[in-house]
Amino acid sequence: MNYGERIALLRDNKQLTQQELANIVGITRAALSHYENNRRKPDYQVIRNIADYFQVSVDYLIGRTNQLEE
Repeated sequence: MNYGERIALLRDNKQLTQQELANIVGITRAALSHYENNRRKPDYQVIRNIADYFQVSVDYLIGRTNQLEE
């Protein structure tokens, strides 16, 4: 599973819209859509903001581990 799929899965599990998550992490909905569809790669700060919000590790988001917790 790649980072886009993981972000979308975490977002869906919290029943958030793309707009809601984008607002939470400080990006546009369009940017989030690009990340979830693997058309663009988020920068480190965005990855970190998403990981912090969902309380998962950056390694989980980028696919280096399947362990959710930090």
